[in-house]
Amino acid sequence: MADRGMRYTYDGTFEGYLCAVLAALRSGKVPAAITDRRGTGSTTDAVDIMTDLRDAQYLYSLIAVKSSAEVQQMTSDYFLTDSINLEINLYKMIFFALKYGAIVAEDYKSEIMNGIQMAIRDLYREAQSALKELDFYIGEEALCSLINPANSILPIIRKPILKRRDINDFIIYDKRHHLLLECYADQNMLLDISDFPMAEFRDPGEAYECLWPFVRDRRFDVRTIPGQKKSGSAIEPLWLKAS
Repeated sequence: MADRGMRYTYDGTFEGYLCAVLAALRSGKVPAAITDRRGTGSTTDAVDIMTDLRDAQYLYSLIAVKSSAEVQQMTSDYFLTDSINLEINLYKMIFFALKYGAIVAEDYKSEIMNGIQMAIRDLYREAQSALKELDFYIGEEALCSLINPANSILPIIRKPILKRRDINDFIIYDKRHHLLLECYADQNMLLDISDFPMAEFRDPGEAYECLWPFVRDRRFDVRTIPGQKKSGSAIEPLWLKAS
């Protein structure tokens, strides 16, 4: 893995990242870098990888086949963390998982693997803390909560929140990662609304007044929003990298 390869960019989604990893693996060289092009844009010395759900599904499934379901879960969990050098460290874990199998998860001498394990533990600690401290603004038609977590925790806390019987229609907005969990009329979605033009919300009341009408009137075009589970896909959740 000493021969450095190309620089790759992806669209910020887990699917897109897996496609970039697959391109690097197929090249036979360790990537010089894998970066989210939302923040840096396209550069002349990088290969912009387009997201192909079939390629993403193939690699995601291959990780479980070649290693274990545990390593597969670690892959999606670590992607949600706010870790330095996340993309290249995760690439290395995937490479070694495909080469050596499930034993990589028990390599306690590896600085990279220890860092990944610790980051995932911090992700779940933050998620549990957020669940306990979640506070809702009471709007006329729904509840609203505004969060600003270090890690991208909404995919982790989504199911426990939806199971609560004391709340019905609501929105939870992660202003750091621009993710919106919405539940309205017994339907729920987790959306990337980073392209939605809006000011910085000072409190959940402002977030409610701005975002709820779009949820209520179904004005978010989910067909063009990445991160939703696709038909036939076993990858869930497929969400944005913590920024």
